[in-house]
Amino acid sequence: MTENEANRFRGLVYNPALENEVVMLFTLLIPYLEDSFAVEEYSGTFPDCFALRNGQRVGIEFELFASNFDHENNDNLTKCALLVCWKNDIRNTVKRGGKEFWVVKGHEIEIIALDKEVDKLEKDKGLKFIKHGERPDIYRGEERFFEQVNEFRPRRYDWIKELYDKVKQSEDFEVKWGGGERWLTMRFYLKKWNVDPIAIDGEGRVWVSYQGNKAIFPWFELPQETKTELRLLFKSPKQKWFTVPLDNKTELENIKKALEILAEHSKRSDVIWHTEN
Repeated sequence: MTENEANRFRGLVYNPALENEVVMLFTLLIPYLEDSFAVEEYSGTFPDCFALRNGQRVGIEFELFASNFDHENNDNLTKCALLVCWKNDIRNTVKRGGKEFWVVKGHEIEIIALDKEVDKLEKDKGLKFIKHGERPDIYRGEERFFEQVNEFRPRRYDWIKELYDKVKQSEDFEVKWGGGERWLTMRFYLKKWNVDPIAIDGEGRVWVSYQGNKAIFPWFELPQETKTELRLLFKSPKQKWFTVPLDNKTELENIKKALEILAEHSKRSDVIWHTEN
């Protein structure tokens, strides 16, 4: 790309790293897609958008990755016809007529992965919509995460740093970084189970997951003994995901205890994997 071409470039500087950037990219691609799209309304509720696709009204949900879809229990599930994402990382899709479909609770949703559309348009028509590819600081997870915590929940900063240090020193866990529409996340993966039952977001909220998303196979479920001990520890309702309070030293110690329970249980039992509806 010459300097003059770079100055005239119109599109995204980097690959999408947020859901909203997926929406922006889709909008840029609309004039060049095989099907015609006319946006009717974008409410941000599920499904995010309603549009006319080749004259037919369809509901569209946007996600950064297809596996971020978490609406299998939503009353509007059958209104969602399309899942538009940056990358499709779901393996159990159905391919038909050059398109990919995903069946969620008996309802079929087509997946449009924009990374493939971008590559195809550049290869076939010489159209470039992303200037540089991966964002240079996309892996600067630790630094960016703690910047967010310090800005939005400074009172919890030291406690979260203490949890981070504990996990980093453990042979049982691995820290992985992620990001949602607004907040970065720090996830504590149990190496033996390769699941992340505890995660913390950039707003300082601590999440405990008893199971993965049932709509995405395979999905995990913690052993019953583990779930029972964690529920007794946190006095939590029987939900698959819930937030844990972190407002005093006692609650900090409870989270540390939860990490110890998970590490201990992973040594003597296996996480349960579900591979079918």
